[in-house]
Amino acid sequence: MGNFVISKDVFDKIPGLIVISGLLKVGKPAKEAISSYLNDSWRKISQEVSKQGYKNYPLIAQWREALRGAGVPLKRCPPSIEAIAKRATKINTPFSINPVVDTYNAISMELVLPFGAFDTTQLDGSLYLRVSNGHEPFVPLGSGEPQETEEGEIVYADTSDILTRHFLWRQAEKGKITEQSTECMFLCELLESMGEQTLQKATRLIEDRFFSLLDGSLRDVTIHKWGAGRS
Repeated sequence: MGNFVISKDVFDKIPGLIVISGLLKVGKPAKEAISSYLNDSWRKISQEVSKQGYKNYPLIAQWREALRGAGVPLKRCPPSIEAIAKRATKINTPFSINPVVDTYNAISMELVLPFGAFDTTQLDGSLYLRVSNGHEPFVPLGSGEPQETEEGEIVYADTSDILTRHFLWRQAEKGKITEQSTECMFLCELLESMGEQTLQKATRLIEDRFFSLLDGSLRDVTIHKWGAGRS
């Protein structure tokens, strides 16, 4: 696949946005260790956010403020990490999908940050984080019913198709990670207001967990900030 490009319009809508991206080559997943990590992360985030309510947990609250400012309808389209945190406070057992998704969901919960990935073999051309002009077709994950984007909403997209709606909300069927996925582009989103320590912790944890749990190798790991190049 090609490059990953973030539009200036996105940085205008979300000042201080940071995205960690990279390519993961999947080896032999350690399935039992992944299951244990998923369960541990589920319990941890449930305990942490229950103390003050998932919407008020500092990292989630910062995302809510940033996304509200970007025009995201939070009641209808909460960010992925908020949805996971809410579910963890209500259900004792985590949902399991496949080793790669389970691993990055567990990382997301440990960091309390949004995290996602796309199967690179399904993508056309480059990956973009941009603002939609509206009325672009989108096929949600697990559904054949097409939708259309709204004007001004932030989307991940490749050269041909919309891959997420409202930035951190809903993913498309295209690009989904399956048991057969061997190479993925991963993305972890955070804000400058969360501090350099959060950024460094995320970068280290991603490398450690992907190596130890997925027997993975990483390349082209990049920290994207407005005005910054590769880190």
